[in-house]
Amino acid sequence: MRRLKKILFEEKGRKFFPKLNEWYFPVDYYQEMAYLIDGKELNIWGGIHSPLMVRSCLSDEMKKRVALTIMMKIAWRFEAFQDSSIINWKTDSGFSCEDLVSDLVGFYRIFGNDVDVLRLAQPTRLTYALSIWDHYGPMGGFKNYGFRPLLFPQPCPPKKFLPRLGYVPSWLDYIKPLGDLSKKFISNRYLNTPAKDLFADKNRLNGEAYITLRNGFDFRYKPEMPSHFNFHPHHPFAPDYFSIGGDSPNPTW
Repeated sequence: MRRLKKILFEEKGRKFFPKLNEWYFPVDYYQEMAYLIDGKELNIWGGIHSPLMVRSCLSDEMKKRVALTIMMKIAWRFEAFQDSSIINWKTDSGFSCEDLVSDLVGFYRIFGNDVDVLRLAQPTRLTYALSIWDHYGPMGGFKNYGFRPLLFPQPCPPKKFLPRLGYVPSWLDYIKPLGDLSKKFISNRYLNTPAKDLFADKNRLNGEAYITLRNGFDFRYKPEMPSHFNFHPHHPFAPDYFSIGGDSPNPTW
């Protein structure tokens, strides 16, 4: 989140695009994980990279909404990546019940209105947290596909209650994500230009799976995207020239 805030508020590399009659600057947002190789300094990193363009000179409040939109969409994509068959044989971290809510807490710690959300959350003591783990089992066994917290009742042996879905408190909900990405605030990027036609769904942000090799285990806080190899890069959506009207089930010459 610190990296994303730095990119959004510095607006480096902004450029005027005559076709859109707007100024845009590039944003590279990514979430990643590491696989440690025993006895080796060179480790395998994999994650989701989102190459975007954001309109220049937005208000601070709009930039916060843009940041939340990027984080929520790519965080969900990253969890799906971790939950895929190429990863979940090794870890149960994909959509683990605390992951997306933790991302939301991290967002408000950086973009919030100077309120210590960790203090407002009133964290429990370590011994109580461990008792939850011991009673219910690993948190990765409980999947949470949204940004609402999963609440675990206090252990009361021999009963074993099921966790329930809670509600997001107001201090984690006063910044709203963008509901319509067809506006000019944010766009996918292709060949260093805004690409509104990258997908048929105008509200989809590009999230490309990648892999890279790096020394050590430190996460990068630099704004630049690290060198990497994309599994399946996306290209602009190709129109169907053989049909008239996208809702028709039968092609028409």
